[in-house]
Parts: sequence; structure tokens; C-alpha cells
Amino acid sequence: MKILLTSIFSLLTFFCIAQQTRHDFIVPVTKPENVSSLKSLEAKFVADVLQGAAPLTVKFTDQSSGNPISWKWHFGDGDSSIVQHPTHTYATYGQYTVKLSISDGANGFALEKKDYIKVTPNYVSCDTLHYPLPEPLTYYAIPGKGYVAGNNTYNDRAVSDYFENMQPNLAITGMIYRFAKAKQSAGHNEKIPLQIWKFDPSTGKPGTLLRSDTVLLSTLASDVTNNRYTTVDFDTPFQPGGSFFAGVRFPVLTGDTLAFWSTGPGKVPVNTAWILQNTNNWISAPDLWTQQGGLIISNAIFPKVCLLNGIDHTRTPASFAIWPNPAHDFISIVYQEDIKDITQFSISDLTGKILISGNISQSLSTAVDVQMLKPGIYLLTIKGIHTYFSSKLIIK
Repeated sequence: MKILLTSIFSLLTFFCIAQQTRHDFIVPVTKPENVSSLKSLEAKFVADVLQGAAPLTVKFTDQSSGNPISWKWHFGDGDSSIVQHPTHTYATYGQYTVKLSISDGANGFALEKKDYIKVTPNYVSCDTLHYPLPEPLTYYAIPGKGYVAGNNTYNDRAVSDYFENMQPNLAITGMIYRFAKAKQSAGHNEKIPLQIWKFDPSTGKPGTLLRSDTVLLSTLASDVTNNRYTTVDFDTPFQPGGSFFAGVRFPVLTGDTLAFWSTGPGKVPVNTAWILQNTNNWISAPDLWTQQGGLIISNAIFPKVCLLNGIDHTRTPASFAIWPNPAHDFISIVYQEDIKDITQFSISDLTGKILISGNISQSLSTAVDVQMLKPGIYLLTIKGIHTYFSSKLIIK
């Protein structure tokens, strides 16, 4: 009897459990996460071009996350924009930092990319001033006292050469030097300042320091030993904005020596050398070294310059031609239209110094003798009452 009751109880329990079993179709519903937690506010952007010659046009694309509703761009050259995907033109060379600031109405975020856009200069033509100097080159020794354009017992501090420049858009891209003597004593590791000064019109001397770079004296000594020029290229060219001086400061440690090659007495270009005395006073070489009427020399200092594409240069129109170009003795300026408005021509070096000038012939061409010009790049300018043209001229 007891066994029977136990079986009946187990059976009733089974049916009770069976009745609690459910067979509904269950649809899972997940609570949505906050949108901002999935895509937090973050500024991102890219540019379609990162480097090029001026003027450089760049298209910026916003790739920010977090649903921003406003944008503010700063392009690094003083201009800005509130457009989401702006296009901007950089007019001048340099490296530009770009910043994007965004907002979703409640929060803000900013991203800055330093030196993101690099704009290189747009050069018309390039040359090296005063190069080459007339041979043979000379260095001037002071018996028992050192060198005229170098270290000496007078403790002169620096030497520089004067370079006339009338081109506002002339840029200096580097320097070339030719040293006759360079010696570094054991244990020394001296750096030599290579400097460029602005021409001071009130004194006629070097004025404000425009640029200063350094090179190891050991490098200069190696160049002298191996009979090499010393070349320095600037990372960023700069415009002196007028005439300037270029040179070096001498070593200051005992036993270290530096001296330039120079032109022979009276050779051209003349009277460009200046000396910085230990009194910190600049004086020209002939005024300092007065023997035989003054020592008139130029030192082996050669600025590498380029003419930037700008208002002082336009292409010669199709109605004009310069033949031959390159040339070495004579050129002809040929024209095929009414030239009553055109009256004069001039040929200048890249600093703007006029070397040859004359009147335009009323015939179909004007012949010009260019035998006096040394090999290099020049500008031929044709002027009239209402017209102004210039073109590159190469002398080989």
C-alpha cells in the first residue's frame, strides 16, 4: 500500500512540472547602448596633397566621428573656414600647422597637425653670386701674425662680403665657401658660425643679423684637405629684402685656424670684403689694410640665390623672341608686331643690378653684345609706356 501511494505521488509531481513547462516563441530585445558610447566625439581629417610649390591648393576632408554639427578650421597662414570639407590655397612657401575644432552642440574636440602642409618656393631661375672668382685665387698671410681674411694676432672676429640686391623677390637658398686654411687642434670640437647680415644704409656696413647657421671646423678642415668647396643648403630659403653681407666668424679656441681664398689685388668683383675687428667695428678691407692704396679684394663667398615667381617676372609674349638663348657673344631681340610702345631693354643679374641697357630698334630686331657677361642666368627686361616684360637669358 505504501509503495502504491509513493508511485501515485511521483506521478502527480511529474504532471505538475509538465504543466509548468512553456513553449512560447521568445524574441530577445536588447537595450540599445548610448550612441555617444559607440562613436565618441573625435576630430579627424586628411588632405589630398601635403607638399607642393606655391601657390598650392589643398582640399581638406573631415573624417570626424561622434556626429559633429559645427567645424572650425585654422590653416596656419592666418586664414580659417567653417565649411566641413574646405579647399584652401597657400600663396607663399613655408610649413603650415593645420587645426580642426569640432562640436556636437554639447561637447567639443580639436585636432592639430603640426607642419602638416609643406609649400616649397616657386623659382623662376637660380644662380650663384660672384661665382667663379677670377683666377688665380690668393690667400693673404701676415708674416708671424696670421691672415688678412682669417685668424690673426689682431684678433679679428669675422669676415664678410657685400652683395648688392635690388630684387625684392630674391631668395637665398644656401651658401658656398672656399677656404684656404682650416685647422682644428687636438681635443677641440669647435663650431663655426656662418652668418648673413642686412646691409645698413646709414653706415654702409653689416647691420641686423638675418641668419646664422653652424658647421664643424673639422668639416671645413676636411674640405680644405680634399680641395673641396664647402656647401650649405638651407632647409628654408629666406628673402634678405635688399642688399646684404655674407660671411663667417672665426674660431675662438687657441690653435684653431680659418682663412679664405680671395681674389688677387684689384681683381673683380672689387672692394666687397669687410672685416669685423676685435672692437666689434666693421671696416672694409682697403680701409683696414692701407698698403699700396688699400687692399681691394673679394673673398670666396658665394650665395646661392633663386628668383621667386612674382610681380617682377612675366613671360615674354609670343610676339617676342630672344635668339640664341643660351648665348655667349650676341643675342637678337626679335619682334613681329608694332613696337612703338616698346622703347628700352635691359639685362640684369639676379640681384637686379643692370649690366647692359639700350634702346629698342624700330626694325624687326635689336642686336645686343653680351660678351661682357660671365656664364650664368640673367633677366632680359623689355619696357614700354604701357608694357613690361622680362625673360630668362642664359649665358654659356
